[in-house]
Amino acid sequence: MPPATPPLEFDHEPGQEIPTKHKETIRQFYSFAKIPIESLMTQYKLGKSIITKILIYNTPECSRITRTGRPFFLTDIQVDQIIEYAAKYWEHRILDYSLLHTELKLKCSIETLEKKLKQKDYFRYIAYQKPYLIIVQVLVRFLWAIAYIFWIIEWLKVLWSDEVTFQIGG
Repeated sequence: MPPATPPLEFDHEPGQEIPTKHKETIRQFYSFAKIPIESLMTQYKLGKSIITKILIYNTPECSRITRTGRPFFLTDIQVDQIIEYAAKYWEHRILDYSLLHTELKLKCSIETLEKKLKQKDYFRYIAYQKPYLIIVQVLVRFLWAIAYIFWIIEWLKVLWSDEVTFQIGG
């Protein structure tokens, strides 16, 4: 890569990160223009140790390990697979966390499984119990069905939607 024109202004606050363009400029001055470290120290008002660190670091940006410490028991991909497994069949959906844990032979604790599923917005809910029909509602529905039993073409014009439960005043 051919050297670019280095930036001339340098307003560095002590304790702040030096911008990448200035780090690259210091590297180019040292390697291409053969400017000694002492001249770079006076021009940029930086210490010798900082200039040396910039010169020995071979990439423009610092790359650090973003996470240190113990690795997670469950990765995001594993959690997605668990959710897919739990949501696939009714028998899997009704399993509680301990049964799901033992069935999948997971190495994490049950609390970790529950926490990770909640982080992915997967929750367990008790299904809403629909109210039973009273005898009057059954008769009204039966009479309605008898009244419209002979519709043939008219039924093709009706738009159907999913069933929804509404309870008013309950």
